[in-house]
Order: sequence, then structure tokens, then C-alpha cells
Amino acid sequence: MSSQPITDSWFRTRSVLWHLLTVTVPGGVYAGSQIVIGGQSPESAVPIGIAFGLVFAVTTAVLKAALGR
Repeated sequence: MSSQPITDSWFRTRSVLWHLLTVTVPGGVYAGSQIVIGGQSPESAVPIGIAFGLVFAVTTAVLKAALGR
């Protein structure tokens, strides 16, 4: 059981928000790191960040389904 049941139930009832967060947060961090650390332009880093975020979100959803959570 979650240590914060109110937050857990809030995200369960708003699955679109949960999926949006699982794409944008890791994708944004990846793109930001490529811009700041890697010196890439935003035009080349943002599409890769979006792809990374989508892969992260799909992997998370598959693992959650496989673990039955």
C-alpha cells in the first residue's frame, strides 16, 4: 500500500495526468541535460527527449502491468 493514499488515489483517478507526467518529466530532463551538458541545440535535443520520455512511459506502464500494480 502506498505511504500516501490520498496522492495515490488522486493519480489513479487522473490517469491522463499520470501518463503526461511520465512522458514530460524524464523527456524534459533528458533534453535539458543534452542542451546544457551536451551542447546540443534545442531543435535536436527536444525530439530525442520526447522519444526518451515515450519509451520511459511505455516501459513503466508495461512493468506496472506485469507486476500487477
